[in-house]
Amino acid sequence: MGPLSGIKVIEIAHWLVAPYCANMLADLGADVIKIEPPQGDQVRKAGSHFKDGESYLFAAYNHGKRSIAVNLKEPEGVRIVHRLAREADVIIENYRPGTCDKLGVGYEQIRAINPRIVYCSISAFGDTPAYVKRPGMDPIVQGMGAVMSLTGRLDGEPMLVGVPVADISTAYMAFGAICAALVDRERTGAGQHIRLNLIDTMVFNLSTRFAQYVATGQSPRPFGNQHPEVVPYQAFPTRDGWVMAGAQSDEAWQTFCSAIGCTELADHERFRTNRLRLEYREELTERLNAIFSTRTTDEWCRIFEARGVLHGPIWNVEQLVTSDLIRDHGLIEEVEHPVFGQLPVIRTPIRYSEREVKVRSSPPLLGQHTRDILRELGYSDEEVADLAGRGVVLESPAGRTA
Repeated sequence: MGPLSGIKVIEIAHWLVAPYCANMLADLGADVIKIEPPQGDQVRKAGSHFKDGESYLFAAYNHGKRSIAVNLKEPEGVRIVHRLAREADVIIENYRPGTCDKLGVGYEQIRAINPRIVYCSISAFGDTPAYVKRPGMDPIVQGMGAVMSLTGRLDGEPMLVGVPVADISTAYMAFGAICAALVDRERTGAGQHIRLNLIDTMVFNLSTRFAQYVATGQSPRPFGNQHPEVVPYQAFPTRDGWVMAGAQSDEAWQTFCSAIGCTELADHERFRTNRLRLEYREELTERLNAIFSTRTTDEWCRIFEARGVLHGPIWNVEQLVTSDLIRDHGLIEEVEHPVFGQLPVIRTPIRYSEREVKVRSSPPLLGQHTRDILRELGYSDEEVADLAGRGVVLESPAGRTA
């Protein structure tokens, strides 16, 4: 059993942030019911990676869920969600503020049915009047959230982070908030409304960059692959690739210089302290780049490992997921999918001593579990067929033959 076994979650969402959070809840044992419109979550049709019409992008973060396709523009569709909500513990949605209210499945409407509900709403910009109706997704929020101004080279254009950091970090925040609200409900007996937005999470992510701004009154600059406050702590070009290495203290600088065979740099008048190294960063980087380019990445890693120097190879995705490190952690699991066959997916990277976190099922086809879920609510097969015939719900062929 997982730590959230017995918890029922309803996901009313599309794209990434709320579905990503619900994916983690599913890995921890929650029964996650993904409510999709008859045309499906928008990401099912996004991107360029498909097999027989099924999206690899959708499959990346929707495993462990059951899919019911319901038309929420039909009163009977809303009634289905209300019946699900009576027995649910959590609802998570990521539409613009007010959208779920208009559909009849907003917090106040659900709380009237189930006062114990933990209802999590995620938006791009929150309820600030000038922004509440604006569409916003991860790249837009990365730009407005200052991370693009902090990423890339000093003399280059603003740069997107290579993963959807606004979406993913907000999903993590929602995951923790939901779990905390469930604990609070055990004390009080009452649920509550959680509200999060991507732009606030990006402010929270500023961390040390905010400290730099407070200290100087000026916006921090991007430093490419270098640390803004510690030198050296950066990516170095090797003979066959790149390595990330650094000296996190002046004592570590002495070890670093010994490891690279340049002890004369350790007490150099321009480099002996971090403050001096920050001042003469460009000169030191030029010297170090020339030294690092004389050996391969593996050679430098062996040298640094023997000396205890802070370092790591710069891997691409294939090198990372096929490494002995990640294989040992067991994060990549394979599930049997009706279209993809054996499909590798990423398990939520949490370990408990007494409970199991695992991938519990493959990503669902659109409406794959419509019939099963409606049966659980007390609908007969004839009633399900009638709802499907009138376009209130949609079933996939897999659901009809289950």
